[in-house]
Amino acid sequence: MSKNMRCKPLVTAALPAALALALALAIIGSAHAQQASTRQEGATELDTVQVRGVRNSIASAISLKQNSAQITDSIVAEDIGKLPDNSVAAALQRVTGVQVARGAGEVGTVLVRGLPDVVTTLNGRSVFTTTGRSMALADIPADLLQRVDVYKTSGAENIEGGIGGLIDVRLRRPFDFDQPFTIAGSARAVYSRNSEQADPNASLTINKLWDGDHGRFGIMASASYQSQDYQESNTFNGIYSLKDAPTGGDGKVYIPDTIGSIYTLGDRKRSSANLTLQWAPNDSTELYFENFYTKYDNDSQVNFLIPLPTLVNAGNVVEMGLKPGSQVVEHLVARDMFTLTSNQAFANSSDTWQSAIGGRWRGERMTLSSDLAYTYSKADNRSFILDTAFNAPLLEMDFGNGGASNAQARNADGSPLDVTDPSRYWLNQYFDAWSRQEGKDWSWKADMTLQLDAGPFTGLDAGVRASRREALNVAADTGGMANISGNTVFVNQLAGLASTTPSNFLNGERRTSTPQWMVADRGYLLRNSGLIRTAMGQNPAAPAANPLLYFNDQEDSYAAYLQGRYSMQLGGLPLDGAIGVRAVRMESDLAGTTVLDGVSSSVNLSKRHDEVLPSFSANLGLRDNLLLRATYGKSITLPSFAALNPQLSLYRATDTVPATGTGGNPDLAPITSENLDVSLEWYFRPGSMLSAAVFKRSIDGYIQTYADDELINGVIYSVSRPRNTGRGTLEGAELAYTQFFDQLPGWLSGFGVQLNATFIDAQTRSPTGEKQDLVNVSDRAYNAVLMYQRGGFSSRLAWNKRSEYALSYTASGDQPQSIYVAPTDYLDLSMSYDIDPSLTVSLEATNLLGKVTRNYFGSDPSLFPRDLAMAERTFSLGLRFRF
Repeated sequence: MSKNMRCKPLVTAALPAALALALALAIIGSAHAQQASTRQEGATELDTVQVRGVRNSIASAISLKQNSAQITDSIVAEDIGKLPDNSVAAALQRVTGVQVARGAGEVGTVLVRGLPDVVTTLNGRSVFTTTGRSMALADIPADLLQRVDVYKTSGAENIEGGIGGLIDVRLRRPFDFDQPFTIAGSARAVYSRNSEQADPNASLTINKLWDGDHGRFGIMASASYQSQDYQESNTFNGIYSLKDAPTGGDGKVYIPDTIGSIYTLGDRKRSSANLTLQWAPNDSTELYFENFYTKYDNDSQVNFLIPLPTLVNAGNVVEMGLKPGSQVVEHLVARDMFTLTSNQAFANSSDTWQSAIGGRWRGERMTLSSDLAYTYSKADNRSFILDTAFNAPLLEMDFGNGGASNAQARNADGSPLDVTDPSRYWLNQYFDAWSRQEGKDWSWKADMTLQLDAGPFTGLDAGVRASRREALNVAADTGGMANISGNTVFVNQLAGLASTTPSNFLNGERRTSTPQWMVADRGYLLRNSGLIRTAMGQNPAAPAANPLLYFNDQEDSYAAYLQGRYSMQLGGLPLDGAIGVRAVRMESDLAGTTVLDGVSSSVNLSKRHDEVLPSFSANLGLRDNLLLRATYGKSITLPSFAALNPQLSLYRATDTVPATGTGGNPDLAPITSENLDVSLEWYFRPGSMLSAAVFKRSIDGYIQTYADDELINGVIYSVSRPRNTGRGTLEGAELAYTQFFDQLPGWLSGFGVQLNATFIDAQTRSPTGEKQDLVNVSDRAYNAVLMYQRGGFSSRLAWNKRSEYALSYTASGDQPQSIYVAPTDYLDLSMSYDIDPSLTVSLEATNLLGKVTRNYFGSDPSLFPRDLAMAERTFSLGLRFRF
C-alpha cells in the first residue's frame, strides 16, 4: 500500500473529528459561560494573572493568541535567558502545527504545517542568511529572546513570501524593563553524551533607563555565546541495483552499490549580540535604533567506511543470501575487495548583521510608523575530502542487521584485518572545494493606522514597503581528482596524515563489526591541501572559481497594502476582523553561466512578477471566553536564488550511460497558495486553553527536483533541475490543550500540561502528472508536555513525535523511487530552582530516549533499508542571575 493511500484516510477522518470537537467546545463553552458569567467576569484578562516562572510564560503566550487578529501561536520567555530551549528552532518544536528535524546535535529544519516555505522576520523585519530566503533559526539564541510569534495566517500588513506562514522573532528592547538598571545573565556547561565533551555557554544583558526633561531614554546591550562538540553516527545502504546474481542461477537480484558506516563530528560555536536604543521624547513619539549580530563557526568532519558490494562478481563471490521471499540480497562474502575510507573535512562560518532605525507617532486617531533596515550576511565555506583505499582479502557484508549495514574485513585465513593500520591504505582520490556567499538587503516600510467611526468599519490600515536584495555566490569544486603521479602513495608516507575514528559507533544500539577505522586527519587535510595535491600529481594550487557555480542576482520588490477593520453584531454576538489586499511587484536580474558542448557563456536574465494577495479574517465571540475564527488569504513563496541560477552542465552519452545534464532553472515561477483556516478557541480558565482548527492550502507550482528529457542542439538529454510541480493540496487539523490544575489540593496544584496534535495530508503532482506526497511533511505530529511549578521550583518534561515522511524521490536504479524517514520521537527535560529572587540554578537534558532513527527506500523498511542513525544527547547545568 502506498504512503498516499495510508495517510489520506487518517487525515480525512481527523477533519470531521476536529470539527466535532469544535462544536462540542462551543456547546460546553456556552453553558459554562452562562453558569459562570458573573463570578468569572473578566477571566480572560490573562495579563492580570500574577504568576511567575513557566506559568507566566504560558499565560502570556495564550493571551497573545487570544488577542491576535490572525490565527497564531506564540512562545514567551518568562524572564531573561529563561526559555528552556537553546535556540529559537528548538523552542518552536513545541508549537502546534510545527514540525522539526534534528541533526548535528541540535534542532535544525523548522516546518510550519509541514512546509519549509516560511518567512522569518526579526522584530518585524525580513532577515536571512547569505543567499537564502530565510534565516537559520538555530542561529538565534534563546538567551536574547523576548518572544516568538508563529503566524499560520497572514493579514495584508504581513510581509509576503511564505506559503507556510511567518515566524517573527522578537528581541528585547530597553522599555521592556521596569527597573532603572538591570543586569542579568547565565552561565552553564553543556555535556554531549556521544562526544563526551563539556562546553561553556553564557549570556549577559545590561539595560539602563533614564527619565528626564527630554523624555525617556533607554539603552540595552546583550551578548550570547554557545558552543558544542557533537558526535553522531550512522550506517547506510546506497542505491540498490537489479543485476545478475554473482553466484549464478538465482536470476536477477537487488544489491546496494555501496554500504558503510559514518561518524559525524563537529565543534560548533555561535556568538550573538544585540544593541538597542529607545527614546520617547513625549507620550506620542518613540524612536529606536536596533542592531543585531550573529556569528556561526563549525569545524566538522564526516568519517566514512565504504565497502563496495557492487564489485562482487562470479570471480570473487564466496557466499550470498537473500532476504526471505524476495530478490533482495541480505548478505555477501567476497574475496579481494577494494574498500574505501574517507574523511570529509569542513570549515564553515557565517556572519549576519542587521541594523534598523525607525519610529512611531501616535495621535488621537492615527498612528504612523516607519522603519529603515540594512541586512548583510556573508559565509565562507572550505572543504577537502580525501578517499583512502585498501584491499580486504575477505569481506563479509550484511545489509539487514535491523536496518543497519555491517561489514568486517578479514585476512585470507579468516582472522580480523586491522583496519586502523595506515600502512595498508593508499591515497585514492580527493575533492577540493570552497565557496563564498554574500547577501545584502536595504528595506524601508511606512505604515498608517487610522481609527474610524464609519458604521461597521472601525479602522483603516495602509502601508508601503520597498526593498533591494542582492545575492552573490562564488565557488570552486574540483569533483573527484585521481592520483596521476604514476606512484602509489601510502598514507604513512605523509607524516601526520593518519588518524582514527572514535570507537563508540551507534553507542552499541546495533551490532557492528567495525566500530573504528583509519581516516585522514581533518586538520592535516585543511592545512596541507597543497602537499596532497602534489603527492597525487595534481596542480598544488587551490582550485580556481568555477563559473558554473557563480551567480549574482539583484531583486527589487515593492508592496502596498490597504486593509479595513470592522466590528459588528451578528445574531447578538460580537464579530470583528479585517478585509485587505496586498499588491506586490518583484523585478529581478539574474546573472550566471551555462555550458554547452564544453563552451561556457554568460547568461543575464531580467524578470518581473506581479501578484495581488487578498486576505479576509472574521472573529466571532460566541461567549466571552469562546472564539470562532475564519480566515482566507493568498500567499506566495519565491524560488531560492540557487534554484534560479541559470547554470547548465551537459554530459554526452557513452556506450553505457545516456546523455544527462544538471542545472538551475531561471524560469521557475513563484509558488502560490490559496489558504482557508477555521479555528475554535476556548479560554476556559486564566492561562488555559482548548482549541481545534482545520486548514487547507491549494498550492500551485511547488518546487522539487526532477529529471526530464530536453532537446538541446539536436540531442536529447535527461536534465535534472528544480521544477514547478502541478496543483496540489495540503489540508489538515490541529488540536491543542493547555491547563494548570490549580483546583487540585496542595502540591498537586503545581501540575500543568500542554498537549497538541497535528494531522496533515499533503500531495502534489509531479511535472509528469504523478501524484506524490510533498517532501518533508509528516501526516501526524504530537507534543505532550508535563509541567510543574510550585514555590521556586519549575520543571518541564517534553515529548515530541512525528510520523514518517518523504525525504526525496530518486531518479536512478531499479529500486522504489522514493526515500521515506521512519517515525521519530524525542524526550527533553528541563528543571530550575530559584535560590532567591536573583539566582536560579537549572538542569536540562535533550534526547533522553536516545533512540536510533531510520530511513528507507520505498514502502517496506525491511526490504530496502537506507540509513540508521544515532543522534547526540546533551545534559547541561547552569546558573542564571538578575539584579
